[in-house]
Amino acid sequence: MRSFQWCTSVALVTACGRAPAPAETEGATAATSSTTDGATTATADGPTSTATTTGDGTTTTTSGTTAAPTTGEPTTADTADPTSTSTGEPLGPCDGPRPGPDNTGVPQGVRLVPSGSITVDEDGAVVEGLDIDGTITVLADDVTIRHVRIRTDDYYPIRYFDEDNVGLVVEDSEIEGLSGNATAAISFANYTARRLNIHGTADGFKADSDVLIEDCWVHDLSNGPDEHNDGVQSTGGAGVTLRHNDISGASNAAVQTGDLNGATIDLTLECNWFDGGGWTLNIRGTGETVPMGTKILHNRFGRGHGYGPWTLDDPDPVIEGNVYDDDDSPIP
Repeated sequence: MRSFQWCTSVALVTACGRAPAPAETEGATAATSSTTDGATTATADGPTSTATTTGDGTTTTTSGTTAAPTTGEPTTADTADPTSTSTGEPLGPCDGPRPGPDNTGVPQGVRLVPSGSITVDEDGAVVEGLDIDGTITVLADDVTIRHVRIRTDDYYPIRYFDEDNVGLVVEDSEIEGLSGNATAAISFANYTARRLNIHGTADGFKADSDVLIEDCWVHDLSNGPDEHNDGVQSTGGAGVTLRHNDISGASNAAVQTGDLNGATIDLTLECNWFDGGGWTLNIRGTGETVPMGTKILHNRFGRGHGYGPWTLDDPDPVIEGNVYDDDDSPIP
């Protein structure tokens, strides 16, 4: 684990070698810290998470409650459709501003506390308000990570596969790979990602099965020599949905599937902005691993591809409403 120096207040972040925290605004999360028995404990106002740091720089974060967090954003459990504030009409999956620097990552005004690497081993834990030099390892179900910045060149910025856990939600956070050794922001299955700003990693996401990625901004991946960078990579599985994301800046493909672990089944790509790569969408598989149930719906494509917007091995995909972003010309 990477060692680090703990600051006793957010105002001292710069002195401790971290990037300065955003200026505090009304309603911002105020982080505090205290020291007991040689261990430093950081908490955020309004009891969400507790981070205890030991001498080796490892931080274990747990929550005192298993209640589901509320974020003000609709979730899959909501029964009411979101509506437009101007017309009152229900918003569709393609509505809303394009993801980018102003509406992804840690919201402006949220103050972060410096932290080392974290292991989360309590079901229902909430990790919030941390500036992490290192990684998060999740060994529990129904964990929520929000308002967190991770900067690392470790292989798994968020490691989430050791014990086949489910229910991970990561939202309103930034994940920066400091080199292409950081393979992807989140790996591999059973998670939801919302409003994330991801850059500098080799791939944006590893997404094999039971994954929802929405309103995220994936850009400026590492693209080092001999790397084959993808915005989202799946090596086989079922039930991956990408909805209303902006994914670009990958040398190989914005979305890449393959047949290393089986067929890619029920992949839905809806209302995204895609650009770059050789084939921007490279949906592949042969024999028993031919992709099935692929849906490519109402996406907007840039012209930065080497060969074309997509190549598909799915024999019966559903494709409709896709256009080039610069002139709205349809893509058949």
